[in-house]
Amino acid sequence: MDLLDRYLHAVRWTLPRAKADDIIAELRDELVTRQEDREESLGRPLTQDETSALLKEFGHPLVVASRFRKQQWLIGPDVFPFYIFVMGMVTFVILAVMLVVGLANALFSDQDSIRIFAQTIAGMWTSLLLNAAIITLIFAVLERTGFPVEHLQRWRPEQLPDIKIKRKGRWESAFEVAAGIAFILWWIGLIHLPIVTGGADFRIVAGPVFTQYYWPILILLSVRLVQNLIAALQPRWTLVTGLLNVATTIATVALAAMIYRAGHWMTVIATGMPAAQATEIETSLNLALKIAIVVVGIILLWQGAVELWRLSRGRREQLGDNAQIA
Repeated sequence: MDLLDRYLHAVRWTLPRAKADDIIAELRDELVTRQEDREESLGRPLTQDETSALLKEFGHPLVVASRFRKQQWLIGPDVFPFYIFVMGMVTFVILAVMLVVGLANALFSDQDSIRIFAQTIAGMWTSLLLNAAIITLIFAVLERTGFPVEHLQRWRPEQLPDIKIKRKGRWESAFEVAAGIAFILWWIGLIHLPIVTGGADFRIVAGPVFTQYYWPILILLSVRLVQNLIAALQPRWTLVTGLLNVATTIATVALAAMIYRAGHWMTVIATGMPAAQATEIETSLNLALKIAIVVVGIILLWQGAVELWRLSRGRREQLGDNAQIA
């Protein structure tokens, strides 16, 4: 078997089976023509080295075969900008989550700082690689299903966010989402962080009121996370984010009121100090939490009122614009 036959056999190996015979016949004719033209110019048959050089100029068998395939890339040029955007957002969120968790570990854990730093970097690297692989796989599948092409065909300029809408920065949005994810992971127990420890003297545990309202708090945190995701990915949906903000604010104030009625939120357990001293710390801590709950409630009520005013003003402006158009 000469070099030409071996070359064409290597090309056939990666060709679509249904078209392989026709493609190989076409390539053989083209290569034979090139070989004959070169032999005619030299006035003699080509040597094996010259034939090898001719085939090398024509291209590697894998490259030549790829020219006859519909899909020559994992993620096409039309989808690649969306892939990079999603990859960037996910990277920001992962970095922010890991930084929040690492900072919380450093503040509230008894572990060595160098060990915490090493664990944070290792977890960050693993998460980035895993999520990059998952996102790449998802976009590769979408590329082959034709979904991106259909989405681009349905796109309209009217869907672009209004220039009046003030968008949050990437880091701000990523930090809000990351903080929400980190808090939910801590709340459901996937991230274990002691609230406060006094070493060998005392430890502080949450009161039963937080167990009583476990599910309402988890649902509220999840809705808030959805709201932050919508605000980051769809800034044009101001009505949706605004209504969610008002709803979560009202729910948070109501939940804070119910928690406030408990009157006792933290318990100090003496492990090396007199019980009377532990009782004093517990009283001071609960007093501070009582004041904090009231202050947070007032701030939330103010924020809810401001958001309602913004929604009503935006609605009036929209009605005014529609009246002018009509």
